[in-house]
Amino acid sequence: MDKKIENIFCSPILKFFDDRWLHLDKKCDPLIQKEIKKHSKEKIKPNSYHSGNLWLEKDFLDFTKFILSESWLYLNRFGYDLKHRVPLLTELWVQEFPKEGGFHENHVHGNNHVSGFYFLKCSEKTSYPIFHDPRPGKLMMDLPLLDKKQITTGQHSIKYKVQPGSVILFPSYLPHSYIHYKGTEKFRFIHFNMQAVINENIKVGTESAGV
Repeated sequence: MDKKIENIFCSPILKFFDDRWLHLDKKCDPLIQKEIKKHSKEKIKPNSYHSGNLWLEKDFLDFTKFILSESWLYLNRFGYDLKHRVPLLTELWVQEFPKEGGFHENHVHGNNHVSGFYFLKCSEKTSYPIFHDPRPGKLMMDLPLLDKKQITTGQHSIKYKVQPGSVILFPSYLPHSYIHYKGTEKFRFIHFNMQAVINENIKVGTESAGV
């Protein structure tokens, strides 16, 4: 008998390395310091500091184009009909965990299609992202794993160790979190979200009519 397993309804995570943008770390210093001062005045201790949208800063325009391009190429791999859509960044900010320690609870980014990270400051001593199975049906009847160290289709979460220059893209529906760390070294990354929105300059449905 010819037996074949097909991995359907998967959640593809794209990882690669690109150190061309590490020089932006210094450009992020004043943006993070601004947030630290603001929270200090308000006497608030956040679990992370994050800036406003980076596309408003001229030093980040080329990086913005890079993120848009990579996100669009990523989305194009999945068989979607995107000819009437264009990429739109909804958020692009730099984020740093405080020296007292920081973390992020399990969450998703609603009303987006692609999310991702670009890591500026990180090491073996800092936090790292964890991705969680988005299928509630599987979680309802999950079984114990034979070997938690092996990456298998039965996995309910996966940890990714990162280095400065690491890039990760993933579907925005994919739950993710950041493990708590004690702040022994700085942990800083750029986070972004993208939508594939309708191109208002195209009349959808007119191509087949020859318009």
